[in-house]
Amino acid sequence: MASLETNGTRIAYQQFGEGPDLIFVHGLAANRAFWFTGLAPLLRDHFRLTLYDLRGHGYSATPETGYSSSNQADDLAALLDHLGIDNAPIVAHSFGGAVALEFAVKHPNRVTQLALLDAKINRLQPTLKLSDCAHLTPFEQELVAEATDIDWEAEDQIGLKFLEAVAERRLAGIQTQVKNDFVPFADQRGSGRDAKHWLKLLHETTAKAEFLSTSGASPEQIAELTMPVLLMYGEYSRVRKSGDRLRELLPHCTYECVPNAGHFFPARAPRVVLQSLKPFLGESTPADEASSPASHTRIATSPFP
Repeated sequence: MASLETNGTRIAYQQFGEGPDLIFVHGLAANRAFWFTGLAPLLRDHFRLTLYDLRGHGYSATPETGYSSSNQADDLAALLDHLGIDNAPIVAHSFGGAVALEFAVKHPNRVTQLALLDAKINRLQPTLKLSDCAHLTPFEQELVAEATDIDWEAEDQIGLKFLEAVAERRLAGIQTQVKNDFVPFADQRGSGRDAKHWLKLLHETTAKAEFLSTSGASPEQIAELTMPVLLMYGEYSRVRKSGDRLRELLPHCTYECVPNAGHFFPARAPRVVLQSLKPFLGESTPADEASSPASHTRIATSPFP
């Protein structure tokens, strides 16, 4: 396993595959293995893939601070510098999408295409409530019904609360009747090490507050992005407000709502994602400061057969 010492921490990463570079960024409570459930194996024959663990996740180190999307965008910049990657497409999920968006704002010339998969952008969606989506998965229904010590309706950061509650129940040995192999800590496999690490991260570092920071890129800065942007959001996702706002700010983007899907659709339905990623990654738009975002011409440079 390769790693990089940067910005006061250690970032674990790996590369594999053949072709032009493609960067993946995972979300909270996951790690780079999130992409191995489908997308990475499907794309490894067409791209050289770079996968890494966000700080505090997987095999990366867990410093006391530095967990905001802006800080982690700096980690990503250092990683690409270390690997000699001048620019590349980025595919990112959930909080990883916030990291990738920050990186794109800071280094617009280094991102050829930006695919945000159910990304929550705190500056655009500062709260996340249970009522933001009327649909509850069977797993969520069981959790809400049994974890009666939590006032779910009052929670204004339901995503983090779900992850924290699932991790606590995992360590307490509480078995769920409804299985969900894609929600972190919910599969009941292994020793619970990841759940223990997640709770330590939330309770013993500044991560929890920084994960929720709204100090990221401003709407005006986001609106200045000119690279091709693909927005994919699940029909039953609570972060669709982020997608709707991004869609307004980036009128040149491609927006897709994935039917009957929740937050973890990139892992649950990778081939559905691939159907959209394939044409998107097969096109590039050269930067042209003299033209408006909507007037950019896409040039087919498909690495796919």
